[in-house]
Amino acid sequence: MSLKTTDELVRAFKRRYASVWADELCGTKEVAWPYAVRVGKPTRKELEHNIAQLMGELERLAQWASLRGLTTLREQRLVGRVSYALLSHVQASTLDELARVAGTEAHVSCYRERLVVLRERFPRVEPEHLRGALVLMSKCDMSDVDFDLVCRAATWFATHETAHLTARQVPLEGFHAKWLDSGSHRQLVCLLSQRERLELKGRPRQVRFHYLDPSYLSQGGRAYDSWVEGDVCEVAYSPAVVVICENRDSALWFPALREGIAVLGDGMAGTATLGGVPWIFRAPHRYYWGDMDIHGLEILSAYRANGLEVQSVCMDVPTYDTYQSFGTFVDRHGKPLPSKPNAQPLATLTSAENELYLRLCDPSFVGPRRVEQERIPLRVPYERIVAGQVSGAS
Repeated sequence: MSLKTTDELVRAFKRRYASVWADELCGTKEVAWPYAVRVGKPTRKELEHNIAQLMGELERLAQWASLRGLTTLREQRLVGRVSYALLSHVQASTLDELARVAGTEAHVSCYRERLVVLRERFPRVEPEHLRGALVLMSKCDMSDVDFDLVCRAATWFATHETAHLTARQVPLEGFHAKWLDSGSHRQLVCLLSQRERLELKGRPRQVRFHYLDPSYLSQGGRAYDSWVEGDVCEVAYSPAVVVICENRDSALWFPALREGIAVLGDGMAGTATLGGVPWIFRAPHRYYWGDMDIHGLEILSAYRANGLEVQSVCMDVPTYDTYQSFGTFVDRHGKPLPSKPNAQPLATLTSAENELYLRLCDPSFVGPRRVEQERIPLRVPYERIVAGQVSGAS
């Protein structure tokens, strides 16, 4: 029969709530009320053969709606010579009614209260920007503590020059030094302080690395070095091979490799900075070797998306299968590593890399979701680089 279940009705009201709550609270767009959801429209044949059963089911839906404060609509349907007033729609007439059935009463109450605070503290901010702030807070599930910090930071930034400060030097009392490292925090502060950007002083790019060339090392030069953007710190030789290793143990003890340098990666942050280091960008052969987990493969993808062509090493299904006995199901805090439902192939990954990525994202996959880089013997990636048995374009 073609009637919606109560779960389907709830999902419809949840979708409507998600699309209108911010506009309704902020008055940025007129929201049409009431919002009605059709419960279904039985065919004439279904009515003729099952009128008693259908009427019973429709009345149960009407009772369900009434208990939740929803109104109902009915339409006349002719069955034989008898006309029946059958339930056709259930509808919500206000945002609060919509929230009640969608199970978002706490959410609408929270953001209604936050909007009052924002209007009092930032009276010159346009409604559209207030709406954007509320939506961003909701997306990152902002706590009351963080909301208070956002308001305090926006008030400070509205009246201070900051170009001479880094994000961690901003003199805000009670703030963690890394609080402004968050993109969502910065975006919210900009919206509320009416600044296009925070104009904070950036740090120069810095790279730690390990010289691998055996001829150079045999001359007694330093094995470990660093490069800082803008400083006089040329590398000892222009590498022909750069291996970006995500973990320190792998970078510091990578085997000797002619004209090679092992660079210590910096997680996702490194994907936006290492490509700007001249001697890395100019190297004819560039490799990325990270953990075999969702995040590691997303870092690999981001390097390519940001313009640094790298080949992956030991980041494929056969390598995972070989070393999965050393894998882990939990993070360093003992929390289960999450899956990533509905993940799609990443455009910059090869088919072999995406095969591993989608396997690790799959909620039904029962194997460990991370095989850490350090668990793989260093000779394995070394031999693959020397033999050219790697994945991706360089």
